[in-house]
Amino acid sequence: MNVYQPYLQSIEAQQDSMVQMLSIWSAINSGSHNILGLSRMVETLASAFNVLGGNSEIIPLKPRTRIDSLGNLIEEPCGAALRITKRLDAPITVLLGGHMDTVYPTDSSFQHTTRINDNTMRGPGVTDMKGGLIVMLKALEALEASPFAKNIGWEVLINPDEELGSPSSEFLWVAAAKRHTCGLLFEPAFGDGSLVNARKGSANFTVVAKGRAAHAGRDFHQGRNAIAAIAHFIVAAEQISDAHTGITLNIGHIEGGGPVNIVPDLAICRFNIRTMNPDDLEEIRQKLHNIIEQIHTQEGISLTLHEQTFRAPKLFDEKHQQLFSAFETCAYALGSKLQSKPSGGACDGNILAAEGLTTIDTLGVIGGNIHTSEEYILLNSLSQRTQLTAYFLMKLANHEIEVNFA
Repeated sequence: MNVYQPYLQSIEAQQDSMVQMLSIWSAINSGSHNILGLSRMVETLASAFNVLGGNSEIIPLKPRTRIDSLGNLIEEPCGAALRITKRLDAPITVLLGGHMDTVYPTDSSFQHTTRINDNTMRGPGVTDMKGGLIVMLKALEALEASPFAKNIGWEVLINPDEELGSPSSEFLWVAAAKRHTCGLLFEPAFGDGSLVNARKGSANFTVVAKGRAAHAGRDFHQGRNAIAAIAHFIVAAEQISDAHTGITLNIGHIEGGGPVNIVPDLAICRFNIRTMNPDDLEEIRQKLHNIIEQIHTQEGISLTLHEQTFRAPKLFDEKHQQLFSAFETCAYALGSKLQSKPSGGACDGNILAAEGLTTIDTLGVIGGNIHTSEEYILLNSLSQRTQLTAYFLMKLANHEIEVNFA
């Protein structure tokens, strides 16, 4: 521990500056759909990470597609990703990643940080996950200041669309997964400080129902009601949820119709499915198609199913347990106890695990109420989590952690 102590102490000395940096970054609205804000955020991040002396690249991403309110497949612009690499020819290389986007739009009233007490600050993205980006940056700074850095290579990848399921940036994670020894992502930990071990898989779907418009009084029986058709679909699809197997199907958004004297010819339903079993999704897809085929027996009604994003379940297998144990040992040496538990949420760690890269994906800060206007961070977790990651990286580089993750 003594050889690492100076670098760990330097992190603790930066606690106040990390809080100040977080306030500045949080005030930059980088909602997933705010292209100007995301552009400002990626430039801010590129400037901050420049201190590491790596090869930096801002990567424009292709537009993402979605179904609009008219049932048409349209393209929407996406922000750019940031990639920084250093010593990728080293025998051990680590992928460190996260996302710059938040769930807060430009018209949200939640745009700045507020200090609640000495150790708590509320603000948009402070926990999910701009605080985690600072942990990543400062941990790498400590590594690069140490004599152990020469033994290890790394890649930083920060995307702008994680909150949407990473539709435009997924290919970057897939490619990066093939290059590294292990992956570290800086999503927030649980409120009690526990890390996530296993994650459910998540898939987002849109179903578009089309019928036939008609006057609700004069020609009612000539019409084919798209809202009624989507309602039948919803009632049947909800039966897919199963508490025993952990499968959930959540109807998140429905739209359609207009004046009540017109039989509506269009309705749209958007929903999310989650499961812990990798084999469940194909069966679920078949059930959805069977429901649609039954509704298609109604003359004049058609339903079309669109699958937008998919993240496979992340299992807590032997390799992931080994990586967690390495962090657990590091935490113990730093005077704390590290625990883990499963989560129903999905993140880019699901993508990396599906590609075979052993990954811990909740090394970010501790806080709570994420995705709400009450999102908060426990400020001391900035330096604590930074020390944990830096200690792990230095011990990994110094061959004190055995690597059998491949």
